[in-house]
Parts: sequence; C-alpha cells; structure tokens
Amino acid sequence: MMKRNFILFTILFSVLSIVACSNEESEKEATSDTLQTTIIGGRTGGAWSVFTEGVAESIRRENKGAVVTVEPGGIVENPPTVGTNAVSFGISYAMTAYAAYSGAEPYDKPYKDIRAISVVIPGNYYQFIARADTTYDTFSDIINHKIPIRLAVDQKGSAGEIITRNILKEYKVTYEDIISWGGSVDHLSDSKTYELMADKRIDATGDAVSVPSSGMIEASTMIDLKMLSFNKEVMQAVSDNLGMEIGTIKAGNYDFLQEDIDTLFTPAILIVHKDVPEEEVYQITKSIYENFNYLATVHEEFKNLTADNMMDVGQVPLHSGAERFFKEAGMID
Repeated sequence: MMKRNFILFTILFSVLSIVACSNEESEKEATSDTLQTTIIGGRTGGAWSVFTEGVAESIRRENKGAVVTVEPGGIVENPPTVGTNAVSFGISYAMTAYAAYSGAEPYDKPYKDIRAISVVIPGNYYQFIARADTTYDTFSDIINHKIPIRLAVDQKGSAGEIITRNILKEYKVTYEDIISWGGSVDHLSDSKTYELMADKRIDATGDAVSVPSSGMIEASTMIDLKMLSFNKEVMQAVSDNLGMEIGTIKAGNYDFLQEDIDTLFTPAILIVHKDVPEEEVYQITKSIYENFNYLATVHEEFKNLTADNMMDVGQVPLHSGAERFFKEAGMID
C-alpha cells in the first residue's frame, strides 16, 4: 500500500512539476513577446507630440502589456534617426520621409532602410498668406510684377521652406531675385513672423501646416489676412519634385477665406526601420486601424484619418508588416 502511494505521489509530483515548468515557460514567452518600442514625434508640447502619443496609446489599447515610449523629435530629424535604426519608429511628413529615403534635400545621402506604415494626419497643406492690404492676390502677381515682397520663411531645410523655395524655382525666381527687387527674405519662427506682419514689417509667409492652422487663426484675430493661389503647372511640377499631392483648402476653413484655394499637401506618416519584425509592424498597423474612433477624441486632425486614406503614404515603400495587414483587410490586392 505504502509502495503504491509512493508511486502515485511520485507521478503527481512529476505532473505538477511539468505544469509548473510549462507555466513558467509560458510566462517567459509572454514577457518576451510583449511589444516594447519607442516612437519619436515632435517637440514637447506641440501638436505632433499629441499625434504621437495618440498613436502610442492606440498600440497600448490593442496589445496587452505593451510598453510604448514617446520621445521628442522633429519633422526633418526623424527620418534619418529611423533610417539608421537609432529609434525604430517615428513620425514625419511623407515628402520629408521620401526626401530622406531618396537622398534629396535637405539630406546629403539616402536612407534606404526607411519604410512606411500608415498615414497619421492626412493633410498638411501649404498655405501662403499675406496681409490683406497688399496689392497682389496670386503668387503669379508677385512674380510678374517683381513686387518687392518682404517674405518670411522657416529655417532653411525645413519642409515649409523647401516648398517655398521650390515654388519660386518653378517661377524661375530665387531669394536673391526678391532681394534685388527691393524685397527681403527672413528666416523666422511663426510667432515672430505674425508679430512682424502685425507691425507691417513682413508682408507674407508660407508653410505646410494643418487646416485650419491654430497659428493662422490666432494671427487673423490681429491681422487682416488673405491666402494666395498658385499656377497649376507650378503646383504639378513641385508635386512631382517633392513627392507631394495637389489638394484644395475649402472656403470657410478660415474666416478670411472666401473661396477655395488649390495648393499642395503632404500627409504626416508613421515610418519604421525595415528590420523591425513583420509581426510587430502588422500589430501596430492593425492598432491604428482599430482605433479611428479613439484617435478622433485625441485631436481634431485625427477625424480625417480613415481606412480610405491611411495607406496614402506617398512614395516611401510600405513595410512588409503593414502591407500584410492591408492585404488581409482587403485594402490592397
């Protein structure tokens, strides 16, 4: 009897040991499979930090135990950071990411390991505004009459500055030409630009920002503004050169905008290094797709993100994980 009890005890102990080991291995496997990553966005406190945190929270909501850290970055700085895998994920404009991928300005070499995942904010529109009391209503008026415009642009190599310079180039005009007409070109922040426009020391400025832009709305409470249109052939050429799209800013988006304005736009996209595992990128793409409703509560701009436009990432190749999700969702063949 004692011998039989001993055998039963031995068998039971062995079974419990196997189960315990199995559970321990399962726990280790679950821990090792927990999604842990970092996404670089914009400067702390800016809209892009809000966009990035929204994406990060979408990932956390869909992946139990996920640890997703958001760090500050910049539109121009993020693509090479991701391209060298210093940080695996980042947000940038589609045009800026493609410039890094192809080695175009402002980058001095290509970062071929950049891949795209999804659109985050569908439209950042190039908006060229001027004081309402200026004598021109289109960009062509400035060029044709060699008007000595006092122009403010962002820092050299920023997205908005590159677009402005490329538009001028298609009109066969340089900053030096504007200065030779008696005008000026100053590299200024938005706040300084609007301050000087209010003092009538700056006439016009252009940048790629969301619609409506909170900065422009605030400026329009102090300054009477108007938005200028562009030659369609010029827009198409700049679109081709920079990997942008042509779109329309609808009348009414600003109190001062009485008619539709055709212009250029580029989405903000989530980018990733090509060596990040396919399954991880698949889960992140799925997380964004499953959280449109949540993202719409994070920021007004997210309300424009849909299944129809989240794949419109421009000319940067999709990561295989994102491509796999879009195929499974029936969004691409």
